[in-house]
Amino acid sequence: MSDPRTLRSLHRLESRLLVEELGTRFRRDDKLEGGLTIVIPNWNHRAFLPRSVGSALQGVKRLEEDGFSGEMLVIDDASRDGSQKRLRSIQMLYPESRIKVLFLPRNVGLPRVRNLGLQMSKYRYVCLMDADNELIGDNLPLFLRSIIETGAALVHGNLIDKKGEQVTQMLSSRVANLRLTERNFIDAFALVEADKLLRLGGYMSDPLLYGIEDWEMLLHLIFEETKIVFVPAAMGYYYRNPRSMLEEVGQKSEGQRVGSFAAEPSSLVQRMYAQSGTREWDPLQVGRIYHPAVGYITQCQ
Repeated sequence: MSDPRTLRSLHRLESRLLVEELGTRFRRDDKLEGGLTIVIPNWNHRAFLPRSVGSALQGVKRLEEDGFSGEMLVIDDASRDGSQKRLRSIQMLYPESRIKVLFLPRNVGLPRVRNLGLQMSKYRYVCLMDADNELIGDNLPLFLRSIIETGAALVHGNLIDKKGEQVTQMLSSRVANLRLTERNFIDAFALVEADKLLRLGGYMSDPLLYGIEDWEMLLHLIFEETKIVFVPAAMGYYYRNPRSMLEEVGQKSEGQRVGSFAAEPSSLVQRMYAQSGTREWDPLQVGRIYHPAVGYITQCQ
């Protein structure tokens, strides 16, 4: 694998060239304050789009009721399951809403789509959510206030993990600490400050990091000493579906090998960020807990 700094410089250039290739009118270099862009990458998730898009629309409505502005940007990554037809139908149902849809002419992969969303967002703050998940719109203003008031690069909240209709556990419910070098426990479903992530090179599209680009991005933010904040409130629902990326990554961790590299990408991330072999056992807290109603909260040890 190449030097991460070199890769990030290449990814910045790659993202710029991709935007120029698309010639999209959505690109924004002068992002606005006082609002939020909800970015939904989609690849062959036609069946789940009404749920995710509907929840995002509810979130935009709640933002406006609280005095903020909002928009939704769905980026379809050259799906082949009829997603484009479904998205056009949704746009027709909500002609007055702030839904923007971009159909990519070729598949570029989730990290590049996320980087595109960060570049094209109208607002400085972005909520990233997968097309098969669901936002709790009523709580969205709470998270937007939190990222504005703290100046954090990333704000995350509780995700309700569901398998079918059964709630299995809570995700993203722990404050960031250096045990993140051992395994990730904070999902990409979060609010981010777009310009800060883009300045650091965005999400890496290296195939060796397939499925864990958000983990690498999180560690990169931590070691660049940017602020990560946990808000003790429910952000949304995380649905576990058959043949999802999470399931594929889990299968790769069962000892298979690809060429000279272990198929489990986590070992690669650990070499990048915990080469001393000690950080994964160090519980040092690097995140903060914050709630707009009370400010910063001291975590009980």
